[in-house]
Amino acid sequence: MQRERTQSALSHDILAPVRAQGPELVSGSGAELFDAEGRRYIALNELSVCLGAGNRHFIEVMQQALSRPAQSGAVNPYKARLYERLLEATNGDFSYIHLTSSGSEAAEWAVKLARKLTGKTEVVSYWNSIHGRTQLSASMSGLPKRKTGYGPLDPGVLLTPYPDCLHCPFHCEPQSCRFACLDFLSQQVTFGSAQEIAAVVIELCQGASHLCPPPGYLRALRAWTRERGALLIFDEIQSGMGRTGRMFRYQAEGVVPDFLLIGKALGNGLHIAGFLTSCQPEKQDLYALSGGSGDAVLSCAAACAVFDELCEGGLLDNIRTAGARLRAGLERCTEKYDKAVQARGEGLALALECADEASAAAVHNALHRDGYLCGRTGTALVFKPPFVLTPEQADEVAAAVDRAFAAL
Repeated sequence: MQRERTQSALSHDILAPVRAQGPELVSGSGAELFDAEGRRYIALNELSVCLGAGNRHFIEVMQQALSRPAQSGAVNPYKARLYERLLEATNGDFSYIHLTSSGSEAAEWAVKLARKLTGKTEVVSYWNSIHGRTQLSASMSGLPKRKTGYGPLDPGVLLTPYPDCLHCPFHCEPQSCRFACLDFLSQQVTFGSAQEIAAVVIELCQGASHLCPPPGYLRALRAWTRERGALLIFDEIQSGMGRTGRMFRYQAEGVVPDFLLIGKALGNGLHIAGFLTSCQPEKQDLYALSGGSGDAVLSCAAACAVFDELCEGGLLDNIRTAGARLRAGLERCTEKYDKAVQARGEGLALALECADEASAAAVHNALHRDGYLCGRTGTALVFKPPFVLTPEQADEVAAAVDRAFAAL
C-alpha cells in the first residue's frame, strides 16, 4: 500500500515521463542498497552521494553542524575550513573561491566573469559536454537534449568537437594525430566567430560518457588560449573531488586553468558547488555574485566531511584500487566479446563502449535486473559508483558485466 501511495505521489513529478523509476530503497551501507523486500543493489551511477549510505563520520559532522546557530553574514567556521581544504588540495594554484548552490550556477558565473575580465564576448565549449541546465550553461552544453526546442540560445557560444579518438570526426589515427580538432577550432574561430573569445570551457572527463582528452591535449589547449588572450575553464564538477583517483584531474598533466569548476561530490548530496580562480575582478563587479546559499553552514560542513574522508579516511587510495580492479574486469570483456569495444576512464569514472546501442541497452537492462545500477549514454555503459565501492565489489560488478555480455 505504501509503495502504491509513493508511486501515485511521484506521478505528479513533471519529469515522470522521462525519468526512470528505480527501486524504493529503505536502507544501505556503503555502495550496497536494499529495498523493502530485502533485495540488494550496488550503486554504480551516483555522482553526488560519494560517501555512500550510512557514512558515520558524515552523519556526525552534519549533526554537529545542525546544532550550531546559523545567520547570514555571521562567521561560518566550516566555510573557513573548506577554503583551507580547497587551497591545500589545489597546491596553491588559485587565490580566490566562490561558492554556489549548483554546478550550472558555477559554470555561468565563471563564463560571465571571464567575459568581464577579458572584455570579450564569446565562449568555446565542446560537443557532448554537459555544464548545466540554466540558460547560459545549457547554451554551452553540447548535448542536444539540453536545448532542442528551447531557443533562442544565448549568443556568443561556439561549439567544437571534443578530442574523442575513438569517434574522431576527422578520421585521424591517435598515434600520428597532432590534434586536428584543435586546428579545426582555429578555423572555426577565424570563419565562424567575431574572434572575441573570452574563454574556453572543457570537461576533463566528460560526464556523459567518461571521455578524457588524450595526453598532451590540455597543454596544447593552454597554449592556444594564451595565444588568443582567452581564459581557460576546466569543468571538474563531475571529475573532481577524487573521482578519477586524484583530487582533481587537471593535476595529472600539470596544466593549471584560470578557473576550476567544482561540485557534485563536493557536498555528498547537499547543494554546493563553485569555482576557484586567480583572477580578481574589480570590487564594483563583485556585487552581482553576492547572495545564494552555496556557502550555507550545512553545505560547507558536508564538504568538510568529504575532504576528511578523502584525505584522512583513505578514500583516495580506495578509489584508485577499486577503480583499477573494475577497469581490469571491463578490459577483459573487450578481449572476450566483439560487442565490448573499449574500456576507458580513470579511478571510479569508467565506461565500457559497446558496438551498438542495442547491445549497450541489453547489457544495461540485464545488469539492472541483477541489481547493478549502472548508467548508459548511447553506446556506452557508464560506471560512477560511490567512492566507497570495495575492490571485492568491483570484481563482482565486472563478473556481472561479463555474464551480461555472454548472454547476448
